[in-house]
Amino acid sequence: MNQEDFEKKLIAAYDKMMERVNGFLDDAEQQAMPALQRNIDKAKQRAVELRELSAEEAEKVGAYLKRDLHEAADYLEHTGKEFSSWFTFDLHLVEERMFDFFASAADKTRLELNRLASQARKAQQYHTGEIAAIGTLVCVDCGCEMHFKKTSRIPPCPKCHKTSFKRSRN
Repeated sequence: MNQEDFEKKLIAAYDKMMERVNGFLDDAEQQAMPALQRNIDKAKQRAVELRELSAEEAEKVGAYLKRDLHEAADYLEHTGKEFSSWFTFDLHLVEERMFDFFASAADKTRLELNRLASQARKAQQYHTGEIAAIGTLVCVDCGCEMHFKKTSRIPPCPKCHKTSFKRSRN
């Protein structure tokens, strides 16, 4: 499998896992709020069972998904703003489907995410080669902003070519 196909596979898997987490949360809404990690684990397991990803690839994509949900929780907790303001560019540019998945997952797991917000600070770094969801990342070395309009693999900074980023807070 070439690099481009591999990247497309991981991006599609990220979106599919987010959709599955959202579906699992819909099913669990009538019961006590399940732990977010258990739902991510279910989505990873399903991807492996369906042979969409290897176990190692599912772990990697699940970690990216968890990081982004933790980042959303941290943002909501510290700013008091609406979830939609987490995206720092025009929402009309965002595929409606991805926004709906994030908004729905964030709403359904807000209590769980608040509990996990302290853990989120540990997982706030993004690195070249990882998969990230829509939003804006800022290079920690030069401050250059990179805008993601869809789930994508993180490239090196276009300005300084460094590889560490954080989510924009603007």
